Amino acid sequence: MNSETSATEALASASPDFPVAEAAVDLAADPADPAALAAAEAEAARLAAERQAAQEAEDRAAAEREARLQRLMQRIAKHADFASMKDSTRLLQKIARSENAHARALSGAISDDVAMTAKLLRLVNAAFYSSAGGGSITSLQRAVALMGFQTIGMVANSLMLFERLPKGADGNRLRQEFGRAQLAALLAHQFCNSSKQLDGAYLIALFQNLGGMLAGLHFADDMEAIEAALQARELAEGSLAWQEGREKLAREQWGQGLEDIAIEVARQWGWPESVRMGMRTLRPSNLERACSPEEYQRVLCTAANDLAAQLLKLPHSGSPEERAEARKACVERFAAELAVPLGLDPEPMPEAVESVKQVWDDLAQTLGFGAVVAAPAAAGKSSSSSKPAKPGDLATPANKAAPAPAAAAPRPAARPAAANPAMAEALSSALEQLSEMVLSGAAPGQLLQLCMKQMHEALNLQRVIVCLRDASHGGSYLKGRMGLGERATVLAPLFDIPLAPPTELFGLLCSKGADTLISDTADPVIAQRLPAWHRQQVRAGTFVLLPMVAGGQVLGTFYGDRAEAGTLHISERELTLLKTLRNQVVMAMRFGGGKG
Repeated sequence: MNSETSATEALASASPDFPVAEAAVDLAADPADPAALAAAEAEAARLAAERQAAQEAEDRAAAEREARLQRLMQRIAKHADFASMKDSTRLLQKIARSENAHARALSGAISDDVAMTAKLLRLVNAAFYSSAGGGSITSLQRAVALMGFQTIGMVANSLMLFERLPKGADGNRLRQEFGRAQLAALLAHQFCNSSKQLDGAYLIALFQNLGGMLAGLHFADDMEAIEAALQARELAEGSLAWQEGREKLAREQWGQGLEDIAIEVARQWGWPESVRMGMRTLRPSNLERACSPEEYQRVLCTAANDLAAQLLKLPHSGSPEERAEARKACVERFAAELAVPLGLDPEPMPEAVESVKQVWDDLAQTLGFGAVVAAPAAAGKSSSSSKPAKPGDLATPANKAAPAPAAAAPRPAARPAAANPAMAEALSSALEQLSEMVLSGAAPGQLLQLCMKQMHEALNLQRVIVCLRDASHGGSYLKGRMGLGERATVLAPLFDIPLAPPTELFGLLCSKGADTLISDTADPVIAQRLPAWHRQQVRAGTFVLLPMVAGGQVLGTFYGDRAEAGTLHISERELTLLKTLRNQVVMAMRFGGGKG
């Protein structure tokens, strides 16, 4: 019996998938057969030895990969500027992760590099806040307040790398790579239809090709040989076959792929794990269904990089009309393949790409990262056309119903409202005042009060109400906490908004982080989704809702209304200013801007 037990245990330890119970029954049927016992024990020993050998081989391979990776890191570290950049980026990340950090600390760390500071301000003005600041944001402290600690820290990282690229012809290819990464980042941010992943889309798309830039900077000869081999195979640069071939040749050359190199450098720089995981490219597993939430961001950023490469490869010759048609055809091919996995509406995409390219052209000129390529114009449409709707865009009379589920394609936005100079000026003034309060460490409650007051005055609203997450209900409800305007303090307690699951329009919009303007609450589609207390007691004809969301969690919402339907109009510029006001309050609530 002892032999029978040891044989069974040996089989179990050697191979968990082995049918141990059947083997034990067979042995028990003839316990007196020593040949059978010996054979079983020999087989178990063989399996155990094979398993141990396989594990040892895997451990040796892993150790060799790690050793080769560290040798690569040592080669990179020999470059004089790498150590200083590593110290700078780790300092930025340390400040960005600190719950007690203030904008002055981060801007002080960045300001040590005067040239990079100037380029960073150009980037903020051109790409992020040209509407909010009119292209005149000159204070780095204000830029930090507007963009947030983590975002500005990592954008600063990218510019630090750009500043270290060699001058002249040797660095031209790398500057073009940086330019492509910037275009991909802007496209990913434009196309992203997930409010929870919107902030990360720009950064991850920007850094998905960090390995190629690092290798071109530190292993220039090796990279030149790799790219020459790809050209000999007549692979189209930027194509999937080209990318896969480059990764394979990199592994043959260094024992590590370019993505592995980039992720290890990012780890040493102290970048967050969420960004490092997103830096691995991923293509959709099924072109006929929407991506899962887990794969969406990586697929989006990979697709944005692919599209950026395709756009920048288009010929520069020919008439403007011919170039426009070529660009439009390129975007349409992209949409035909990836609109479903990414949940995009194909029709407005050429116009969306046009608006992104206009921003990119400005960055290319101011930062000097490559040839400027003219933006395509959609046939028969002007360059001022609106962008496709996504979480954060206002729902207007043409798309005022509740947002579609995440898997559905977002609807195109309606024609934007005409700008109101007085409203924009009032909101700009409010933004300046709020920025100063954020930088001075004002408490979130003070910022909420100020933002509520400024919205009430600038938009000439009947009332403004602030709702915040109610901890007594497990955080699954928003409750009206403060109000300003006609009967606002009386009506605020009526705002009881369920989030999980949302059972009416307010909860649905807040849970999706969708900034929304409802022009006519009497519309049958809207009226049936509004809670009874709003229809019967608030009785507003039109309202705007600006949810406060951070890290995927709904913190609260701003609500403002007017009595008469169709009287509230908000242009794209005014929306940008409203979002910026709201985002500064969210940043203070999340990271702490004071003591309460």
